[in-house]
Formats: sequence, structure tokens, C-alpha cells
Amino acid sequence: MAPRDGREEEEDRKPVIKPGVHLTLKVQDTAGRALVRTVRRTEKLQGLMDAYYASVPDVAYGTGRFLYDGGRVAGSQTPAELEMEDEDEMDFFTELMGGGPAAAAGPVPA
Repeated sequence: MAPRDGREEEEDRKPVIKPGVHLTLKVQDTAGRALVRTVRRTEKLQGLMDAYYASVPDVAYGTGRFLYDGGRVAGSQTPAELEMEDEDEMDFFTELMGGGPAAAAGPVPA
């Protein structure tokens, strides 16, 4: 048997991802930051959401919304419930507050 180099051994140690059981999802935000994780189809998405907040220190926990196919995603939902497929993307948007005094004053004259 030929000796193996370090790269081959490293490839052997990668976790086995079973098609149909696991899928890779990406969370993309408006600043261009992305988080990619492999999750089980039956795993709640709260873990992925928590991982996003942990990886982006300038975004406070709970200050944004996760969307998939234009709809809001709850942490209690699973990829199977949302019919997600491998390599699908979720979007993250920071929640914006509005409607203050400037908005109530009406349109700005031209």
C-alpha cells in the first residue's frame, strides 16, 4: 500500500453527510456576510439562527428577521416543514423602526 499524505487523511475525517437526511443552508445578510451550516432536515432552525447571531458581533441577538422564499422563518420551524433543499439560502434583514415625527409630517415640499 502506498503511503498517504496528510490531505487524504484529512478528507477521510470529514463527517459523512447523508443525502436526504442532511442539507447545507446559507444565511446571507444585506451587508454581504454569509454563514453556511449543514443541518438535519428535522432540526429546528433556531440553531442556525443562533449561529448567525454568534458569528456577527455587530448585530444584536433578536434584532432582525430571517426570510425564506419571501416568508418569515420561525426558529421552531424545520427545513422539512419549509420544503428546503440542499444549498438553499435564507435572508437576514435587520429590523428597522420607522414612523417617527418626520414621517408623520407628510411629504417634503419640492
